[in-house]
Amino acid sequence: MVYGAGFPAADDVDAHELTHAVTQSSANLLYYKQSGALNESFSDIFGETVDLTNSGGTDTAAVRWLIGEDIPGIGAIRNMMNPPAYGNPGKVSDPQFQCSAVIDRGGVHTNSGVPNHAYALMVDGGTYNAFTIMGIGLTKAGKIQYRALAQYLVSGSKFLDDYLALQQSCADLIGIAGISTSDCTEMKKALDAVEMSKMPCT
Repeated sequence: MVYGAGFPAADDVDAHELTHAVTQSSANLLYYKQSGALNESFSDIFGETVDLTNSGGTDTAAVRWLIGEDIPGIGAIRNMMNPPAYGNPGKVSDPQFQCSAVIDRGGVHTNSGVPNHAYALMVDGGTYNAFTIMGIGLTKAGKIQYRALAQYLVSGSKFLDDYLALQQSCADLIGIAGISTSDCTEMKKALDAVEMSKMPCT
């Protein structure tokens, strides 16, 4: 991988790009429409998880859930907890949801805001779209996300597939890393809050 001068300082972006290789070697999510948005989202999910758990980069509360805050001369490009702040949808029914098949390869970057937001809510909790979620933390949420990616999703998976895969992954992991049935309940609330099971663009 080749980076521009100073760009390796953005540890979340470094991990984001490396996660694309993990995705390619596991679910191999097609880089188009919903599968592409999931591809981008998994890279943001694990990129930000690295950022928040390692000793590098900026980790203040003010930049928590920002992607790329340490990119030199550019700064943050997405906000996982508040996707509309950067023009991305926070839930499927938001007006920012991209339904064009030609813009951004069907919204792979834009629409990643939906699963990104679900992950931030899973980890930290919050109240959104009439749901109140108790956060389950980075370790539990990260393990659930990785299992869904590595074990259940395939190249053409859509948001609904991810919605189901994450629930199955959580059930599989009950008793591991402290994951409990109540954690799975909270995780599902996060998915429902962002409307991951809703059919967009119909």
